[in-house]
Amino acid sequence: DPKPGETVIDVCSAPGGKATHIAQLMKNTGLVLARDIHPHKIKLIDEAALRLSFDIIKTQLFDATKLDTDLVEKADGVLVDAPCTGLGIIRKKPDIKWARNTNDLEEIKKLQGTILETASKYVKPGGKLVYSTCTIQKEENEDIVESFLNKNPDFEPVDITDCLPGNLEKETSKNGYIQLYPNIDKTDGFFISKMVKRS
Repeated sequence: DPKPGETVIDVCSAPGGKATHIAQLMKNTGLVLARDIHPHKIKLIDEAALRLSFDIIKTQLFDATKLDTDLVEKADGVLVDAPCTGLGIIRKKPDIKWARNTNDLEEIKKLQGTILETASKYVKPGGKLVYSTCTIQKEENEDIVESFLNKNPDFEPVDITDCLPGNLEKETSKNGYIQLYPNIDKTDGFFISKMVKRS
């Protein structure tokens, strides 16, 4: 729910669809800081912003696991669309099931937790933090958010019912998150959670 004039940081931004959608919702007013760890992916974000004529998107090559002290408590909103096993998009990328093993999950969970913890430092009091993945694994989704909230009592989940189209509302929406499944929701498998930093 970004607003015009806000500062939003998209810490794992490539290929740019999320950043450009945020810029659209902000009516191209404010700042969208779109970061990624890979130079070739930064190029994709720049190309998307140029194609859609958004000039509020500023791209930066940056490792989301590292803390940028210049941005602490500077953002109205932070989006963590975390690296994940990708099991929610397996129908589009069936090779995922051959490329993953049990060790991957442990490494990815550690990475997700680190990125979420680091990114949360950029949220100003009253600001929003969104954590999302394209997987259906509870260990990468609810468990990551629950662990984060237990360690960070200054954040609380917020009802996201009003942010969702009626066909995607779930019982858990009131608790600040939804898990979407291809066989139930006729979409890819996604997890989305929204938290607010207490003022």
